[in-house]
Amino acid sequence: MVAYRLDYRPGDFIDSKYRVIKKVGTGSYGDVFMVDDTRSNVFALKLLRLWEVSSELHDSLNEKFKQEYLTAQISSEYLVHSLDFGIIQGNPYFLMEFCPKGDLSKLIGKDLSKLPRYARDILEGLYALHSEGKIHRDLKLENVLIRENGKAALTDFGVVGEMNKANRLSEVGWWRKRPKQIQGTPLYMAPEMAERAGGGVTYLPTVDLWSFGVMMFEILTSGSFPFGNIESIDDLPKYRERAKKGDWDIDLLKKYPFWKDWTHIINKCLEPDYRKRYQSAFEILQDMKPMIGSISQRLTNERLSRSLAISRLVITQGDNLGAVYGLANYINNRIRMLRIGRENDNNIVLPESKNTYVSRHHFTLEMSKDGAFWTIRDGQWKKNVRQWVTSTNGTYLNATPVSVKGLKVFTGDIITVGEYKIKVI
Repeated sequence: MVAYRLDYRPGDFIDSKYRVIKKVGTGSYGDVFMVDDTRSNVFALKLLRLWEVSSELHDSLNEKFKQEYLTAQISSEYLVHSLDFGIIQGNPYFLMEFCPKGDLSKLIGKDLSKLPRYARDILEGLYALHSEGKIHRDLKLENVLIRENGKAALTDFGVVGEMNKANRLSEVGWWRKRPKQIQGTPLYMAPEMAERAGGGVTYLPTVDLWSFGVMMFEILTSGSFPFGNIESIDDLPKYRERAKKGDWDIDLLKKYPFWKDWTHIINKCLEPDYRKRYQSAFEILQDMKPMIGSISQRLTNERLSRSLAISRLVITQGDNLGAVYGLANYINNRIRMLRIGRENDNNIVLPESKNTYVSRHHFTLEMSKDGAFWTIRDGQWKKNVRQWVTSTNGTYLNATPVSVKGLKVFTGDIITVGEYKIKVI
């Protein structure tokens, strides 16, 4: 499809439905407009500028943009919701809620009394995303908006976070000036993300929890970053090297109010080994109880309702997005083991159209003899060599690496295989 250039000014109509009030944001790939409809309802409209992108990237960007639209329909008051989707002269757009109070960067250098509340809202949003097998991957202050009711909500779940770094137009988009600093996405990036040259494979919830720690440090220190402030892109390698060592500036944090409340939390968020980092947003919320009073009963009930009686797998990210696999369809009195991988001889096939992050025979699900629970194991038994062979890129249950010994699987768990996310129900 050909994408034609579109230049909208205040008063123009987009797709004959939404009148432009003003442009409120510009990114590497798209523009965000404040618009209204025929009933004077105000929204934000995000338009993907495909006319600036080479045609071979159109399909991939369109797919990621549609995924962002769908992700923004996850039910949570801590996520900015999408409302409508369309294509205008080859360029896709979607409509979303408008948050009039701006983003969280406005809190820098201001009254910090509301920070615990905003932090709780961010973690609630991350919990909602992660529970559906979604990773934000581009969490920063600009991607946290403040609703009319004062609650914080996450936005921008798509193109920047999902796109393979090798296909990005440039890294220029992260340069945005703030007083005394230049900031951007690389400064919020967990070490395991920065080290993946190709990007996009086996990202776990822990990458967002790292970014959360950076954000809290930034707000508490009036705009500084935990591994040093950079004046030019030449300073970035040194910043990343300190991040890999977990060498964050605790002495700087101690110069600001409330540092005692946050030191342990930031330290555990900024643990360079993701296995020693916080493993879930829920864990951080538990450590924040002295600041927020309690964790919402809804989250507590969700955690308590997890069950070993799993029945199906749902693809929440991957080539066959939305596919549902009922486990009962694959087992009988003789067969208690399911094989999952890229090759067609698996019980459940995870195809990949562009990459090969999924192994030919990636992992195994095995039901116990009494049918009471299922165990997930990395790799599969190979008859021809008479041994268990593990996957190339690993299998993860939530944020935990799965070994040959295996782990019990509960409802609500997320299995990560390459770029696939699979929710257990």
